[in-house]
Amino acid sequence: MDRREFVKAAVTTGVAGSVLTSADDARPAPAIQNASDKKRPPFRLIYEAEWNDVPCSEYPITPDTWVKECFRPLKETQVDALFYNLCSSDGYVCELKNGQILMDNFEQLGDAWVWRYRENTKRLIEADANPPKVAVREGRALGLTVIPIVRMNDPHDMFFKYEVSDFKLKNKHLLLGHGTYTDFEKGASGYPNPPWAPSMERRTWGMFDFAHQEVRDHKLAIINEFITRWDNDGMSLDFDRDPKYFREDGKAENTEKMTELLRKVRGILDRQSKRRGRPQYLHVRVIPRIDVCLNRGLDVKTWVEEGLVDAITPGAGYLTLGLDLSPWLDLVDGRNCWIYPANNHWKTPAETRAWAKVMYSRGAPGLYLFNWGHLLHGFDSQTRPVSHNKGSVPFDELNPIYYDALNEIGRQETMAYKDTTYRLDVDKDAFHQKYRAIDGFVQLPAKLDVGKSSYKLPFVEDLEGAVKSGLAARGRLRLKITNYTHPDEIDVSLNGHKLDDSKRTARPEYIMNNNTWLEYPVDLNGLTQGVNELTLDVRLLNPQMSVTPELIDVELVVEYQET
Repeated sequence: MDRREFVKAAVTTGVAGSVLTSADDARPAPAIQNASDKKRPPFRLIYEAEWNDVPCSEYPITPDTWVKECFRPLKETQVDALFYNLCSSDGYVCELKNGQILMDNFEQLGDAWVWRYRENTKRLIEADANPPKVAVREGRALGLTVIPIVRMNDPHDMFFKYEVSDFKLKNKHLLLGHGTYTDFEKGASGYPNPPWAPSMERRTWGMFDFAHQEVRDHKLAIINEFITRWDNDGMSLDFDRDPKYFREDGKAENTEKMTELLRKVRGILDRQSKRRGRPQYLHVRVIPRIDVCLNRGLDVKTWVEEGLVDAITPGAGYLTLGLDLSPWLDLVDGRNCWIYPANNHWKTPAETRAWAKVMYSRGAPGLYLFNWGHLLHGFDSQTRPVSHNKGSVPFDELNPIYYDALNEIGRQETMAYKDTTYRLDVDKDAFHQKYRAIDGFVQLPAKLDVGKSSYKLPFVEDLEGAVKSGLAARGRLRLKITNYTHPDEIDVSLNGHKLDDSKRTARPEYIMNNNTWLEYPVDLNGLTQGVNELTLDVRLLNPQMSVTPELIDVELVVEYQET
């Protein structure tokens, strides 16, 4: 079957994975291994391991602790591809011949956690547990496809000087801010900020300018080492960790330089594929709009046409339900290249299920979990799942539901008829939206002036199947509004049908807080499979208030119960 037929069958029968394996398999199918399978997607559920943060958690770290924290969460889950990141700025949490150990550019350090970062990394190396070596060994034991990630640009050293590499300090002329500002000692807070200074320069001055051959050679040496030194299954190039690569946008010569770099990476992978007798995949994560990719120097169309890439992730996961996959699926239609939408940062299982269901319904053959690591965004066993703990949380202290998504979202049948929350994307930073190329897709926040405003609300629940399984689905629409007061008159409709105000509840989020949740019961049978229109008609605003209410959150909650 061709790509479109495959995706359609996958959605109908329960996700791409259901076509590849039976529903009762404990483990997902392995990546493709021969040419006859080349029209099948190479992965189903990609987990990006943010291992660059593990060493700072506690000292002394041991290889056993590293393995437990990094691999135990993936055991007996639906994850079939492990993408591991050891990079931050231009430093690495491992030993490389062509790269520097993170935080190893200073004789003295000003923070204890930074010292732990560096010294724990060195302990692992001395114990013959260099993380890339362990990744391959332990990933193979779990039956995973194992692929390292190289961040093409990363600005952390602009905000934290201890991350800056010796290569950057000795080659400031190779940075985007050369000639204006490249002071890592003062950092981003020291950037001169006259009214005319564009935000883009303030946020990118310490990043590499890929117009320089030296920068491309530096990155290629690191990429080549990961590919050839360890028995990985390919390479992932992260262009969207921070999506700025050239000082000037729209220059054809810069686009060709980046494409030539991709050709070289593809050549290295192809040579390794012949040596190892199995595929070596090239995955890229890029800006979520193809036109913006091209303007910034990433000619993904040519990459696909020349067969340089095997998999593409559009965006860093800042768009969930709002991501439009159509142009990307059109781009790879008929090609041996696959699209994997990403979700960024841990979310509750109900919210993650909604994203997964929507992406599969739009034709995604698989999913990508980015920044899901518990050390950054976990919550402990005593904390309610809806609140985030900003500290480090060891694996053994995690709430039991933390990794539930890894056991569910790889297959449609394991998500079916479980509580699901469709939550619209929110981003208050206009510059961030433009920088990440998600402007025009993010619907919230939105000012609620007098008059009507509409929002696209996805819904893809199988209500008939639930009834056949002896379950009933109950729906609730939740709207969080800042500076809402009781005199405000707002009519809420779904697909033109006004919701019953007499059944609405209103509750402030907190006693000394401007946010209020409005909640309505929803007849789910009145919703359309796909996209629904949510309309707010503001008929009157409280004249005693000097500020305009703002819609800052929308949730459609679907709960299943036995009939």
